[in-house]
Amino acid sequence: MASPIIAALRHRRDLKESVLHTAQELAHRASIYGVVRVSYTYLAQKCHCSRRTVMRHIARLIEANIVRKTVIWIRGNFCEMNQYSFVISWDKLPHKGGSDKTSSILPPQEREKETSVREELAKQKKGIYFLTPRSALWQKVSEEIARLEGLVAERG
Repeated sequence: MASPIIAALRHRRDLKESVLHTAQELAHRASIYGVVRVSYTYLAQKCHCSRRTVMRHIARLIEANIVRKTVIWIRGNFCEMNQYSFVISWDKLPHKGGSDKTSSILPPQEREKETSVREELAKQKKGIYFLTPRSALWQKVSEEIARLEGLVAERG
């Protein structure tokens, strides 16, 4: 969901490069509703700047009416979490069509090759060596081997 928000941010000519970069980092983590919860420290690491610089960038984004900040207190932990909501308008509709490189009519989906009875028998005989003898699964595989051997004997 980040690309429509980032496209809307790129149309803003009032944002400096570093503030725009911080806004884009927020947009990358935003939900489909334009809401993101991220710490200053994490955002500072992603933007390659200090925590205080990120705080200034967020303040500028709030002043420019791009994001709205809400502080959420977590009861019992005595800590707060910042939640940012994008308030700029962006294209919320899914894009119609597809890439010009994809065809409109897809080829039929290939089915997986069906294994022969002999191949299935060989696979079951190979796999039984990894099972615990006389266990329920071992017994079930032994019955399947017997059934497949009967089918092979019928077909000659």
